[in-house]
Amino acid sequence: MDGFDLLLKDGVMAATNNISIMAELTGLGFDERFAKSFSTTTTITAKQHTYQVQATADTAEALELGNVTTPELILIYCVSNDVDIDTSFSTSFSAEITVNEGEFAIFKPTGTVYIKNDDSSEQVTIEAYIWGT
Repeated sequence: MDGFDLLLKDGVMAATNNISIMAELTGLGFDERFAKSFSTTTTITAKQHTYQVQATADTAEALELGNVTTPELILIYCVSNDVDIDTSFSTSFSAEITVNEGEFAIFKPTGTVYIKNDDSSEQVTIEAYIWGT
């Protein structure tokens, strides 16, 4: 995304957790800035940053959470190929979010997170930032 920068910060303190999302659009004759922040309902005590390559095309797999037991906020950047995300996997995969290559999604999952390639026979590569407990 030329001319578009995203900065995501997480702050962990004893009683609060604030997430700030800032974006800046330049190059169209004017600068436009977007800044929003919010607090999660649970204090963040664990985080994970990972690159995940889908092991087998056309097969859903769990998002690698590292030391995060309960994710409160997830940012997924699609590095290669398009990825479908199920934010509440139970017994079968149901895509709730699609992220195209070079794009990202920020969400709070409602259950176990699974990823799967959006296009047939491709293996996706994603970069994920996961905050939780």
